[in-house]
Amino acid sequence: MTKHQITQPVGDDQKLPVQQPDWLESLRGNFDAEVRLPADISREFLSAALLWAIDNKVDFGLFHEADEIIIAHFGGDEIYLPSRWSDKRWHIGLEDREPFFDPAD
Repeated sequence: MTKHQITQPVGDDQKLPVQQPDWLESLRGNFDAEVRLPADISREFLSAALLWAIDNKVDFGLFHEADEIIIAHFGGDEIYLPSRWSDKRWHIGLEDREPFFDPAD
């Protein structure tokens, strides 16, 4: 797993919120794929998805925008992450496989 540490000091005349988007975008740019979940997704589902990804050693970053929760990851790890199936619901895993987490349960 790759760890990133921000070592640039913030001076008294600099405002951190203005700088955050730059380093966040830089961090997000390290990944080559994203899953965009609605911000109102159940916390139970999000927790299960993140724990499943961790258990399967998926390198990911979690980002939050106004109306979305974004899981940035590397291509090839899609089988361990949430996806929206043809039933219009979110499941963990790909549609042609048995889901790890079915929200109907």
